[in-house]
Amino acid sequence: MAGDARFGIELDEHSGETHPGDGPAETQLVAGEEMSIVGHVWSRDAERIVQAPDGRVLIIDPSGANPALLNTGLDKTEAFLEAFRVFYLGDRPPVVPQMTVAEARERLAALQRGETLADPVAPAAAPRADRVAILRQTLTEQDAMSIAPGTWWSRILQRPEFDA
Repeated sequence: MAGDARFGIELDEHSGETHPGDGPAETQLVAGEEMSIVGHVWSRDAERIVQAPDGRVLIIDPSGANPALLNTGLDKTEAFLEAFRVFYLGDRPPVVPQMTVAEARERLAALQRGETLADPVAPAAAPRADRVAILRQTLTEQDAMSIAPGTWWSRILQRPEFDA
Protein backbone atom coordinates (compact mmCIF):
# COMPACT_ATOMS: atom_id res chain seq x y z
CA MET A 1 0.00 0.00 0.00
CA ALA A 2 1.16 3.52 -0.79
CA GLY A 3 -0.03 6.34 1.36
CA ASP A 4 0.56 9.30 3.59
CA ALA A 5 0.01 9.17 7.33
CA ARG A 6 -0.54 12.93 7.61
CA PHE A 7 -3.66 12.77 5.47
CA GLY A 8 -4.68 9.19 6.24
CA ILE A 9 -4.60 8.22 2.57
CA GLU A 10 -3.82 4.58 1.90
CA LEU A 11 -3.81 3.38 -1.71
CA ASP A 12 -4.17 -0.33 -2.33
CA GLU A 13 -1.13 -2.14 -3.69
CA HIS A 14 -2.76 -3.05 -7.03
CA SER A 15 -5.16 -0.12 -7.25
CA GLY A 16 -8.01 -0.82 -9.60
CA GLU A 17 -6.34 -3.73 -11.40
CA THR A 18 -7.07 -7.43 -11.58
CA HIS A 19 -4.15 -9.65 -10.64
CA PRO A 20 -3.88 -13.41 -11.00
CA GLY A 21 -4.75 -15.04 -7.70
CA ASP A 22 -6.02 -11.78 -6.20
CA GLY A 23 -9.35 -11.81 -8.01
CA PRO A 24 -11.02 -8.70 -9.38
CA ALA A 25 -10.69 -5.35 -7.66
CA GLU A 26 -13.41 -4.60 -5.13
CA THR A 27 -16.06 -2.27 -6.52
CA GLN A 28 -18.75 0.03 -5.19
CA LEU A 29 -21.78 1.67 -6.75
CA VAL A 30 -21.42 5.47 -6.74
CA ALA A 31 -24.11 7.65 -8.29
CA GLY A 32 -25.28 4.71 -10.38
CA GLU A 33 -21.76 3.86 -11.67
CA GLU A 34 -19.65 0.87 -10.68
CA MET A 35 -16.28 2.12 -9.44
CA SER A 36 -13.14 0.31 -8.32
CA ILE A 37 -12.12 0.80 -4.71
CA VAL A 38 -8.45 1.80 -4.82
CA GLY A 39 -7.87 2.84 -1.21
CA HIS A 40 -9.25 4.61 1.82
CA VAL A 41 -8.78 7.57 4.14
CA TRP A 42 -7.97 6.46 7.71
CA SER A 43 -10.07 3.27 7.34
CA ARG A 44 -12.53 1.70 4.90
CA ASP A 45 -15.23 2.46 7.46
CA ALA A 46 -14.48 6.18 7.20
CA GLU A 47 -13.91 7.27 3.62
CA ARG A 48 -13.10 5.19 0.55
CA ILE A 49 -11.08 6.16 -2.46
CA VAL A 50 -12.57 4.96 -5.74
CA GLN A 51 -11.62 5.25 -9.37
CA ALA A 52 -14.37 6.08 -11.86
CA PRO A 53 -14.46 4.46 -15.31
CA ASP A 54 -13.18 7.73 -16.80
CA GLY A 55 -10.09 7.58 -14.52
CA ARG A 56 -11.10 10.24 -11.99
CA VAL A 57 -10.28 9.42 -8.37
CA LEU A 58 -12.99 10.27 -5.84
CA ILE A 59 -13.39 10.12 -2.09
CA ILE A 60 -16.76 8.77 -0.93
CA ASP A 61 -18.33 7.77 2.35
CA PRO A 62 -18.78 4.00 2.91
CA SER A 63 -22.35 4.11 1.56
CA GLY A 64 -21.09 5.48 -1.76
CA ALA A 65 -22.60 8.91 -1.17
CA ASN A 66 -21.01 12.36 -1.16
CA PRO A 67 -18.38 11.85 -3.89
CA ALA A 68 -15.64 14.49 -3.91
CA LEU A 69 -12.89 14.81 -6.51
CA LEU A 70 -9.48 13.82 -5.21
CA ASN A 71 -7.58 13.82 -8.52
CA THR A 72 -8.19 13.44 -12.23
CA GLY A 73 -6.25 10.16 -12.26
CA LEU A 74 -4.62 7.68 -9.92
CA ASP A 75 -1.17 8.65 -11.19
CA LYS A 76 -1.97 12.23 -10.17
CA THR A 77 -2.93 11.08 -6.66
CA GLU A 78 0.42 9.32 -6.37
CA ALA A 79 2.19 12.43 -7.71
CA PHE A 80 0.43 14.62 -5.12
CA LEU A 81 1.44 12.27 -2.29
CA GLU A 82 5.04 12.40 -3.55
CA ALA A 83 4.96 16.23 -3.75
CA PHE A 84 3.76 16.45 -0.14
CA ARG A 85 6.40 13.88 0.94
CA VAL A 86 9.13 16.06 -0.61
CA PHE A 87 7.62 19.17 1.02
CA TYR A 88 7.63 17.60 4.48
CA LEU A 89 11.22 16.36 4.09
CA GLY A 90 12.21 20.02 4.41
CA ASP A 91 10.91 20.04 8.00
CA ARG A 92 13.68 17.64 9.02
CA PRO A 93 17.04 18.99 10.12
CA PRO A 94 19.58 19.09 7.31
CA VAL A 95 21.82 16.04 7.17
CA VAL A 96 25.53 16.29 6.60
CA PRO A 97 26.35 14.42 3.39
CA GLN A 98 28.18 11.14 3.85
CA MET A 99 31.93 11.30 3.22
CA THR A 100 33.35 9.57 0.21
CA VAL A 101 36.27 7.18 0.69
CA ALA A 102 38.62 9.81 -0.73
CA GLU A 103 37.37 12.45 1.72
CA ALA A 104 37.75 10.05 4.64
CA ARG A 105 41.32 9.23 3.60
CA GLU A 106 42.10 12.95 3.28
CA ARG A 107 40.76 13.64 6.77
CA LEU A 108 42.68 10.71 8.25
CA ALA A 109 45.91 11.82 6.57
CA ALA A 110 45.40 15.36 7.90
CA LEU A 111 44.82 14.03 11.43
CA GLN A 112 47.98 11.91 11.19
CA ARG A 113 49.92 15.05 10.24
CA GLY A 114 48.45 16.81 13.29
CA GLU A 115 46.13 19.00 11.24
CA THR A 116 42.42 19.37 11.60
CA LEU A 117 39.97 19.99 8.82
CA ALA A 118 36.72 21.88 9.17
CA ASP A 119 33.73 19.68 9.85
CA PRO A 120 31.53 19.03 6.84
CA VAL A 121 28.63 21.44 6.64
CA ALA A 122 25.04 20.38 6.15
CA PRO A 123 23.29 22.09 3.26
CA ALA A 124 21.07 24.99 4.24
CA ALA A 125 17.39 24.12 4.53
CA ALA A 126 15.08 25.81 2.06
CA PRO A 127 12.85 28.37 3.78
CA ARG A 128 9.33 27.05 4.42
CA ALA A 129 7.73 29.84 2.36
CA ASP A 130 9.84 28.76 -0.63
CA ARG A 131 8.86 25.14 -0.13
CA VAL A 132 5.16 26.08 0.08
CA ALA A 133 5.46 28.00 -3.20
CA ILE A 134 7.21 25.04 -4.87
CA LEU A 135 4.55 22.64 -3.53
CA ARG A 136 1.68 24.79 -4.82
CA GLN A 137 3.38 25.17 -8.22
CA THR A 138 4.01 21.42 -8.45
CA LEU A 139 0.41 20.57 -7.57
CA THR A 140 -0.91 23.11 -10.09
CA GLU A 141 1.30 21.68 -12.83
CA GLN A 142 0.31 18.10 -11.97
CA ASP A 143 -3.46 18.49 -11.65
CA ALA A 144 -4.83 22.05 -11.33
CA MET A 145 -8.45 20.86 -11.27
CA SER A 146 -7.79 18.92 -8.06
CA ILE A 147 -6.78 21.99 -6.07
CA ALA A 148 -9.68 24.17 -7.24
CA PRO A 149 -11.86 25.64 -4.49
CA GLY A 150 -14.14 23.07 -2.86
CA THR A 151 -11.97 20.04 -3.66
CA TRP A 152 -10.48 17.71 -1.05
CA TRP A 153 -6.95 18.95 -1.67
CA SER A 154 -8.03 22.61 -1.51
CA ARG A 155 -9.22 21.99 2.05
CA ILE A 156 -5.81 20.49 2.89
CA LEU A 157 -4.06 23.54 1.41
CA GLN A 158 -6.18 25.87 3.58
CA ARG A 159 -4.38 24.61 6.70
CA PRO A 160 -2.16 27.29 8.31
CA GLU A 161 0.97 25.19 7.63
CA PHE A 162 0.54 25.95 3.91
CA ASP A 163 0.33 29.74 4.28
CA ALA A 164 3.27 31.26 2.47
